Amino acid sequence: MSITQQERKTLRELAKRQAEIAALPVMGLRRALWHDLNGGKTEHPLIAMEFHGVESDVYPPLTCETPFVRGIERQLRHQIFKHENYWDDRVIPASFSVRIPNWFKPFGYEPKCVHAPGMAHSFEHAVHDLLDDFGVFKASEFGVDEGLRQANEQRSQVENIIGDILPVRLEFPAPSFCVSYPLVQMMGMETMFVSILDYPELFHQVMRRFTGDYLAFFDAIEAGGAAVPNNDQSYVGQDSYGYTHDLPGADGLDRPVKMSDLWGYGNSQETINISPSMFDEFFFTYIKEVADRFGLFAYGCCEPVHDLWEPCLSRLKNLRKLSVSPWCDEEFTGEALRGKKIVYHRKPFTNFFSVDPVFDEEAFLAHMEKTVKAARGCPLEITFRDICSVRGEPWRLTRAVELTREAFMRWWQG
Repeated sequence: MSITQQERKTLRELAKRQAEIAALPVMGLRRALWHDLNGGKTEHPLIAMEFHGVESDVYPPLTCETPFVRGIERQLRHQIFKHENYWDDRVIPASFSVRIPNWFKPFGYEPKCVHAPGMAHSFEHAVHDLLDDFGVFKASEFGVDEGLRQANEQRSQVENIIGDILPVRLEFPAPSFCVSYPLVQMMGMETMFVSILDYPELFHQVMRRFTGDYLAFFDAIEAGGAAVPNNDQSYVGQDSYGYTHDLPGADGLDRPVKMSDLWGYGNSQETINISPSMFDEFFFTYIKEVADRFGLFAYGCCEPVHDLWEPCLSRLKNLRKLSVSPWCDEEFTGEALRGKKIVYHRKPFTNFFSVDPVFDEEAFLAHMEKTVKAARGCPLEITFRDICSVRGEPWRLTRAVELTREAFMRWWQG
């Protein structure tokens, strides 16, 4: 890997700044609070702010030119920027993370995506009638060994640049089982729903193959030693963190890591238009089989989960985080989770940042009041994510954190 002297200097200066931030006493306090939250304690709600839009709208520009080096610079700059600007509860780590890449191609199918201007896109579907096109659903393909080799190579490269300042660690994000999305890519939502009605047995065969392939993928990860504990700052899904004392860390294992040592994650956003009983039969049966392999499990994205709680999600014995999107019944979900060791993982509405021409502080505070009151007695995590625009006003992100803290002070203990 080639790197200029100026690029090396830039990365080392950024690494030193991150190390300084990571050494601040507040980081130890925050780490303890995340452990408490994920352990079921309710005293301190926590906030994480993320921006997923065009980087130049919020983040400082990158200065390095070499592609691999720019990836290192991006991670360092983003950590520093988030600490200095968001004022949320993130822990800035005293390390640099290299993720272990792996890949899983459902049914061996390469989705054909058609992009429109902006972020809009659609898929060219390969399945129009499940009976006629059943042969499209072949065995899934996956890879593990190459990703581990690449990660170790990258770790060595990063260590040669900043390893004396920040230790370089391998990170294994929570494996994600998004059960319905690959089907929508292949056949579209309408055909997926019609197939359940017209060919229920064939549909179960598709789901059985998908699930079996995914479990085989887990077996390969375990056999290949391609996982590391994710009970720390590791990504859990939905921009959340894995801090917990309920899973083993690297120091507590004298054997290869298994899925039962890890966080897992799942969602099924594309199935909101079917009944809970149909979801249970055709989707949740398979979600639970995968979820049961993990030590802890986080569930949900933007789909409402309240209708699925009693018949389905309450049966996940290792469920530790439940996504509460803007389309959830907040009061019902708070009542369902109250007294349980499950994080009420709230994702506030993004229109305040991306749509509204003026940031309406009064309306935003009322929005957060509703959440705080509904989640009383639950471990509450508020993650601002899916924010694609700030309408030229990045200060909205910081102000939202400030107002959320105000909501905590007003209504959390009330």
